[in-house]
Amino acid sequence: MKKNCIIFGGNGFIGSHLAECLVNRGYNVTIFDKIQTEPKNLSGIRDKIDIISGDFLNRDEVAGSLKGMDLLFHFISTTNPVTSVENPVYDIETNIAGSVQLMQAAVKAGIEKIIYPSSGGTVYGKTGGELIRESSPLNPVNPYAISKLAVERYLNYFMQSSDLEYLILRYSNPYGERQNPYAKQGVIPIFLNKLKNNQRPVIFGDGTAIRDYIYIGDAIDATIAVLESRTKERVFNVGSGQETSLNHLIKIMSEVTGKVCSPDYVDDGGVHLDKFVLDVSLIRHETGWQPVVPLDEGIARTWKWILSL
Repeated sequence: MKKNCIIFGGNGFIGSHLAECLVNRGYNVTIFDKIQTEPKNLSGIRDKIDIISGDFLNRDEVAGSLKGMDLLFHFISTTNPVTSVENPVYDIETNIAGSVQLMQAAVKAGIEKIIYPSSGGTVYGKTGGELIRESSPLNPVNPYAISKLAVERYLNYFMQSSDLEYLILRYSNPYGERQNPYAKQGVIPIFLNKLKNNQRPVIFGDGTAIRDYIYIGDAIDATIAVLESRTKERVFNVGSGQETSLNHLIKIMSEVTGKVCSPDYVDDGGVHLDKFVLDVSLIRHETGWQPVVPLDEGIARTWKWILSL
């Protein structure tokens, strides 16, 4: 029998795609999220899941939601790299403290394993342009990355102290349908939405900064591949393994949308990382997974979704 899963943050961009995949694979899925109205992100599977509208920081609500669960997907984050810099104390009080409370509750509830999405794009910090492996030095450069790494360390602590198993997925830059085009992170939907509205995207720097973009479907497939494998590894990079500059990204977007894109280049003061590409050989070796959606196709799918909004 498939296991009972609860996804904290299951109505979000990554969480909703994860929920769909788990349902399609026969898992029993419960969503825990702040949901005030009908969850559009989950409309395709609404009759196949249970939904708990709750507060991640409320101990009683969290404890009650974990009864009878086998797997816990901790996909809630209360900040992003920009907002964490604006208020690092809030980041500590919510993401770190909240996650530790969740782990404590998981131990009491007898949860088998926590699956956590860390940030492959920030926990490593500046790397000198080298391909980044899981064993590369960890030098988080902002509060968001520091809290992600802190949660990773706490997961290891709880495994050592109470046998609570865990998996960590260090995603590069996931993109695709349902990613908020008005948020402060997620360059692909943000830029596409600008093009839709005949506005100029803003690029900090000269556009030569290189990133690793992975389509959301590939990222979720990687997560499931690790979950269902027999690997003894616990930390995995999840990315395309391909380098793409912002200028080339703009070129692809212009080709896909048929719109001329003239970015507004803004001096970034050298604060952004120049090159960041993940080495995904470990997950390939351990599970056989590899990304299958090319960047232009993934952008085309995202563009179609943006036009539907």
